[in-house]
Amino acid sequence: MVQTTQQRKPTRKQAYLDALRGQQNDRLVWAPNFDWWYSINTNRGTVPDPYRGLSCNGIIRAVRATIWRRVGVLQTHVDGVTTTTHQEDGVRTTVTHTPVGDLQTKRVQASDFSNAWFLKEHAVKTLDDLAPLSYLIEATHYEPNYAPAIDTLREVGDDGVVLTCLPPVPYIQFAKTDVGYENAFYLMQDYPERVERIFKLYQDKFLEAYRVAAASPLELISNGDNMDCWTCPPKMFERHAIPYYHGVREIVHAAGKICQGHWCGRAEDLLHLVPDCGLDVIEAITPKPMTELDIEEALDICQGKVVIQGGLPSVLMCHEGGTRDRLRAYLEDLLERVGHRPGFILGMGDNVPANADFHRVAMVSRMVNEYNRTRRPAKVGAAA
Repeated sequence: MVQTTQQRKPTRKQAYLDALRGQQNDRLVWAPNFDWWYSINTNRGTVPDPYRGLSCNGIIRAVRATIWRRVGVLQTHVDGVTTTTHQEDGVRTTVTHTPVGDLQTKRVQASDFSNAWFLKEHAVKTLDDLAPLSYLIEATHYEPNYAPAIDTLREVGDDGVVLTCLPPVPYIQFAKTDVGYENAFYLMQDYPERVERIFKLYQDKFLEAYRVAAASPLELISNGDNMDCWTCPPKMFERHAIPYYHGVREIVHAAGKICQGHWCGRAEDLLHLVPDCGLDVIEAITPKPMTELDIEEALDICQGKVVIQGGLPSVLMCHEGGTRDRLRAYLEDLLERVGHRPGFILGMGDNVPANADFHRVAMVSRMVNEYNRTRRPAKVGAAA
């Protein structure tokens, strides 16, 4: 019998997991995120003919890219709290009733083709609203609900990675979602002890969620920070994000999982803090021309300690952002500079837009696959 010593090519899943761990292999992973595009265009009936009728994963397979699929693993229970919702004229009002007071939010529906809902009125408006917010946090409990993850893992198979997205840094939850940044900054300055207590309540509760998720069958545990250095500048990042990330990392690593942060905003002023921040991966990194960040410089700063996923600005996927030739030139330059560099995964910064020229996603796939076929990385340890 003839023996062969040829090493089997890793599956897309294994290549992706290796890359997430910063381990070099001979394949640049291209993991596009177009959930938003898929949702909007499926509802509108505007998915292009080659992909019409396919699932989101089916389209990723069709363009020969790697699947990046989010799924929930938690069931949330809130004791002693009820909600009522009223919708009229494109405004959805939700009132959360607690034993110590009510919280009201309003969401408004966009008038464009997306029909998306966005938060217009935050729950916390005055100091008095901190009491029901505290009650709501403490009354929330998380239990495992792994069935969707198991089903999704089975469907994705060896074609990619399945992850879950969990609560953000408590400061971001408070300032972005609960209060709104302007009002949050006043509350943080005027009533620091009250606000810090809420941060502590959130941290304890969120880490509870990470413990449940870490016991799931998923290899990748992410968060919903949408990190941005304009709303979380370096000093606030050091104070609020780094201790939280290290707490998350301790839980996730103890279970043998990978710890990822969703960083779709401006990250350039935070990069010097990334190598020791506690995360394994920062994902959805958005470069020039949408921010001031350069991917090659970012990889230099991260020193291989933290993997970067992203690098493809969303604007270049749209006619408004330029021609297909402009996208091609951008990607050729990016591949030449960092294509097989350890610690880099090609992804969107942050998402393929709903109005994208979707054929550009297939074009990126062709370019990446050709690059992987014709180029080989330098040996590990060689100069980048």
